[in-house]
Amino acid sequence: MAYEVIKRVGGRAYRYRVESYRDPETRRVRGKWTYLGRVEGEGTLSPERQARPSSRSRLLNALEELLESRDLSALTTGIIANGAGLAYGTFYRYFKDVHHIVREAMLRHSATTDRLLDELFASVSTAVIERSKIANWVGEMIAEAQAHPGLIRAWHVASNQDAALVTERQARFDASVKSFAQYIGKLNAAGLTNVKSPAFNAYALVALCTAIVRECAVERVFVPAKSSGLIEVIVDLLGLPADEYAEIAQAVAS
Repeated sequence: MAYEVIKRVGGRAYRYRVESYRDPETRRVRGKWTYLGRVEGEGTLSPERQARPSSRSRLLNALEELLESRDLSALTTGIIANGAGLAYGTFYRYFKDVHHIVREAMLRHSATTDRLLDELFASVSTAVIERSKIANWVGEMIAEAQAHPGLIRAWHVASNQDAALVTERQARFDASVKSFAQYIGKLNAAGLTNVKSPAFNAYALVALCTAIVRECAVERVFVPAKSSGLIEVIVDLLGLPADEYAEIAQAVAS
């Protein structure tokens, strides 16, 4: 297999052709690089050549695509490598096994959900604004789960079978509980709420959201009425007043 790549050296871009071959002595897949010339104007390059994904990204993308039509148990490292258009041995340059790549794919996905939480926790304003932030976050959380159902299903399956993934899932759960407990503490300090046990409410909130994300991945459909009910419960767990909540939830659901 051969493909072209762009490498930057000293602020300049150069094009190379890379051909994969198997070393007859070591049996390892290697790459033969052939210099093709300097890139004079990057604006003339096709989008594919400008932003060709790395082999690692191609493997992660292939995993997600395969999981949309297959169960995790039906996948092997060879199938994933083939789906990425890469040699079998390339998989092991980046991942130990199928469970390892599932973990890394979920961490990549989690970067988006973590950003959404960071935006939610950034500051505390009025009760109306905090309710609106919660409603928007719930909508984005559900949309993310529906956009990656195969990966999320695989994550739950794998994290019940692999010790490292069990540890990772628990660590993420605990971190989310801690962050929500701190957020509730901020709401209390601002005089917006009066929650007696922020940690208890935070645990219930994270457990609920975990179940909802899993349901979205399994069912692939989450009706607006459920979204409204979920927002109502979360607002209540945070201790925020429910006034005007219905209008906010309806606006987000629509």
